[in-house]
Amino acid sequence: MTSCLPRILAGVALASMVVPASLAQASVAIDNVQSLSFGSFVAGNSGSVTVSTNGNRNAGGGVVLIPSSQGTAAQFTVSGDPNATYTIQLPGNDFVSLKGSGIDMFINNFLSTPSGAEGQLGAGGSQALSVGGTLNVGSDQAHGSYSGTFSVTVSYN
Repeated sequence: MTSCLPRILAGVALASMVVPASLAQASVAIDNVQSLSFGSFVAGNSGSVTVSTNGNRNAGGGVVLIPSSQGTAAQFTVSGDPNATYTIQLPGNDFVSLKGSGIDMFINNFLSTPSGAEGQLGAGGSQALSVGGTLNVGSDQAHGSYSGTFSVTVSYN
């Protein structure tokens, strides 16, 4: 078995705005405050590492998690008009990869809290957004550090 240290070192967020003409001056912004990390693990006979939106980490297949290096969900702050609702667009499957000393690994099944069209800014005009996903690990993935970036887009409803 080979040890792997895959981590997304920086989650890049892009904000876009879709609003009615009457709100043309309105804007929504998103800032990345914590990166998505899958922590350390042993690849084994292939499998996956999933990090939930609350930061819990689980392994599938032949992957063995190393407890001393936990994963983290990506954390963003969405800000804009107080009480405004917004939609969240996450990357699709097989679109985001982590590159490192071995074969690229892809992240699939991105999920967020809140999700989809459920975002609503608070009275102060902000809301926390958490993002997790599933890293697909190859059989005997080469050990080392892996990194990549992904985009999250938010738009007013």
